Amino acid sequence: MIFFLGFAWANWGAWLLLILFLIAIVAMWCLNLIGLPGNWLIVVTCLLWLWLGPQLFQFTWWLIAPLVALAVVGEIIEFAASVVGTRKYGGSKTGATCSLIGAMVGGLAGAIFGLPVPIPLVGSVFGSILFASGGAWGGAVLGEHWSGRPWEEAVPIGNAAFVGRFLGTVGKFTLGAAMVGLAILGPFCF
Repeated sequence: MIFFLGFAWANWGAWLLLILFLIAIVAMWCLNLIGLPGNWLIVVTCLLWLWLGPQLFQFTWWLIAPLVALAVVGEIIEFAASVVGTRKYGGSKTGATCSLIGAMVGGLAGAIFGLPVPIPLVGSVFGSILFASGGAWGGAVLGEHWSGRPWEEAVPIGNAAFVGRFLGTVGKFTLGAAMVGLAILGPFCF
């Protein structure tokens, strides 16, 4: 028992680095909610940990490969969900650009203000997803209207942008959760 306590105390720096690593991974995962590439930042952080992390909590390339695969699938889901619905209704490049900007602004506002849910962080997560989707809707409608479309044509394109952003964000966030799980288990299992 005394040897174990001494061993744990001697490696306190490695434990501190591991805790900071895990906090960074979770923070990067949350960046997905505001439209930033959180899943790719998780991959980069894990690569840095692989090269620079302490030997006590090291993992291998067997962890990096599935993380990259999940990040790629998350981008495909987000892109496909956003583009397919909008393009189905004939959305323009201006509408798509405004939709992207609106989604980022809405996601940030939702993360800050959240929804009045009595569970900590849940209101911010749902608020961010819904506000990002609403921002995508508003941006798409305004962008299409600025491109010369009447409101009657712009609103269905905005509706498609809302649904696409919602499904894409939920899909990417869910895959990010799997990435966080792998990154947390990595130093202990891989």
